[in-house]
Amino acid sequence: MSVPAVEMCNELTFTEQKAGDCKVGIVGLNNPRALNALTWSMFEALEHKLMAWREHADIACVVLHADSEKAFCAGGDVKALVAILQSNSSIQPAADFFSHEYFVDYLIHVYPKPILCWANGIIMGGGIGIMNGASCRVVTERTMMAMPEIAIGLFPDVGGTYFLNRMPEGVGLFLGLTSARFNGVDAVAIGMADLLIGAAKKSEIIAGLFELRWSSNGAENKQTLRAHLATFAQATSLSESVVMKHHDAVKKLTLQPSIDAIDDAMRASECEEEWMKQAAHGYLAGSPTSARAFFEQLNGGQHLRLNEIFLREWDMALNFCAQSDFREGVRARLVDKDQNPKWNPPALAQVSDTEIKRLFSKQHGQGQQLAQKFAAHGLT
Repeated sequence: MSVPAVEMCNELTFTEQKAGDCKVGIVGLNNPRALNALTWSMFEALEHKLMAWREHADIACVVLHADSEKAFCAGGDVKALVAILQSNSSIQPAADFFSHEYFVDYLIHVYPKPILCWANGIIMGGGIGIMNGASCRVVTERTMMAMPEIAIGLFPDVGGTYFLNRMPEGVGLFLGLTSARFNGVDAVAIGMADLLIGAAKKSEIIAGLFELRWSSNGAENKQTLRAHLATFAQATSLSESVVMKHHDAVKKLTLQPSIDAIDDAMRASECEEEWMKQAAHGYLAGSPTSARAFFEQLNGGQHLRLNEIFLREWDMALNFCAQSDFREGVRARLVDKDQNPKWNPPALAQVSDTEIKRLFSKQHGQGQQLAQKFAAHGLT
């Protein structure tokens, strides 16, 4: 895609392209060496630009994409975050990081103008966060998605409480507990994407945006975007989805009365299908504390409003940063890469109710930074 860059911010590019009397704003993720992992400065810049475009009457539509075919976004830059926390006695840097991240995620969900997210290649964690709220989420034959937070001792955040609870029965819990990977067909089947379109169509689709008849009405423009994309969409069926092929097996493992019962079922599972075997391995290699907290996160958040979900996850994120398996998980998976995290405690049965209550509390002592940010911008 060749459009002139009118503004650039290190790992992000921002362009505005004429489309009749209106413009299309284009955000390009440009940090390919890190698989476009989202840094603190990227979230700040994205927040600033999205807020500005929200107020610009001539911006009719926004596009989120990456030039790299390998990855749209592999997540938030937790490696850099943990490095800052290790050299700082306060968790204020985490409060700032997650305030920017969750604000951007929520802003995309409630954005008054259509947002097209072209989710090609690897999309994990924080990448799913900026994708999920877009009004049109497009995946391709190259898409590979996962919520792998349990592997680093964190929890499926970025609104995971919301979108994982809205998947087919048992699937969201399974994906969060196991870090299981899924493709573009799966994403459409389980409600994580709207359309599957061939990756080779990207340039044609984006060029077509500049020829559409946009208006000043955000709702109308969302329909205009959907109609444009629908002409390129590939038909998909549940029978093509690996995730849905295993739905019965997934439900057998996850539709249990407690995380302890799920743990027993996972350990007793003798499924020979490779995808299920890899998923079970992901669960067994993950943090027991994260597993117990995630079970409570999903079950306790089923009826919360979206802004309440982000505020609850913000508290969780800060408590995980203050004390949990998070720093050890990042060390083992992303820094030293020995793939041998020393979880504390090492077994699910040893994770106390007191610890889980702490993770959902406000004991982090960081006030209401995200709530104040929402209120300041009228996003309550």
